[in-house]
Amino acid sequence: MLKSVKWVEDSVLVVKLDDALFTLAQMRTNGLMEFFDVFSVHDDWRGCDLNNANLLFCIFVAEKRLKSLFVRVLEIGEVVVNHRSINKQMLSFEWVAEDTYTANLIELTDRYSSFGARVIKSNLSISADLDIINSHEFCGVFGDPDKLKNRLKFFHDTGVNWDEQKRVIYPGLERPKNFPGN
Repeated sequence: MLKSVKWVEDSVLVVKLDDALFTLAQMRTNGLMEFFDVFSVHDDWRGCDLNNANLLFCIFVAEKRLKSLFVRVLEIGEVVVNHRSINKQMLSFEWVAEDTYTANLIELTDRYSSFGARVIKSNLSISADLDIINSHEFCGVFGDPDKLKNRLKFFHDTGVNWDEQKRVIYPGLERPKNFPGN
C-alpha cells in the first residue's frame, strides 16, 4: 500500500483487489481517474498498452481516500499509458423533492469540470433513458475504497460493469445482465 498519493497526470497505479488480483488505474486530468479491463494475479504489466485496453469507467476520485487500494505507481515505460480522449459526458445528480431524485446527462467543460457543464438531456428516467443511465458515470467525487474494490471485483467475476450507487438515485434500477461496454 502506498503511504501517500500525489496527483500526477497520466500516472498509472496498481490497484490491489485481493491477495491474488490486481488491476490498473490511470490519473487523467482534474481528478478524473480511469479504470481498465486489465486484471492480473501478479503485479506484472509488461506488454500492457492501455490504449488497447477496454476502459471500464472514468470517475472523479478523492485519491487520498482511496490510497489503501493502491500498491504502487508504475515507473515510466512499464505500460503504455492511455492517450485516448476522455469522455466528457457524465451523469449529474439532481434533487427534485424529498426522497425524489433524478439525473441529467451533462457534458463537462473543456477543463473537465461539472461546474458550468452543458446539459444534454435532463430528468433521465429508467423507462426512457436506461441505456444512458447504465453507460455513464456520475460526476460526483468518489472516495469509498471498499465500494470501488467491490465494483471492480464484481466486473472481474461477472463481466458486468455495474455501479451499485445508481440505485440511490433510481431505486427501481436493476443490475443489468449485460449492456454495451461489457
